Amino acid sequence: RVAWDDLRDAPADVRTQPNKILAHDTLPLTVSVHEDGSLRLLDLRSRSNVLSMQAHNGPATSVSVHPSGLQMLSGGVDGFVRTWDIRQQSMLFESHMHGGKLGEGCAAVSFHPTAPMLASGGADGRVNVLS
Repeated sequence: RVAWDDLRDAPADVRTQPNKILAHDTLPLTVSVHEDGSLRLLDLRSRSNVLSMQAHNGPATSVSVHPSGLQMLSGGVDGFVRTWDIRQQSMLFESHMHGGKLGEGCAAVSFHPTAPMLASGGADGRVNVLS
């Protein structure tokens, strides 16, 4: 078992509901976004939290890893879509792409696998594509 299976041993800041979890395609990392708005990277070798940053004001709802493996995309109920540099651990781009509806904003994000594009879908019923 590798992960935050046993929260008794996890740091207090890891004890918030994950809303989306995915495995990095090329690195031994798991990426997650959480109810407290954080974005986290778990190193599967050391079983430790190697990055935890506040990604959104309010719950973060979706995450995607760029095919290059060097960037992440996150979306949250605040309606923002943000691109993150994994190596620099910093935000590269942000855009308010979805209006709130019933307390929800951005529900899904994804990088295109081969083209320089990203997409987001929201509770406002819109799908946005940026290139």
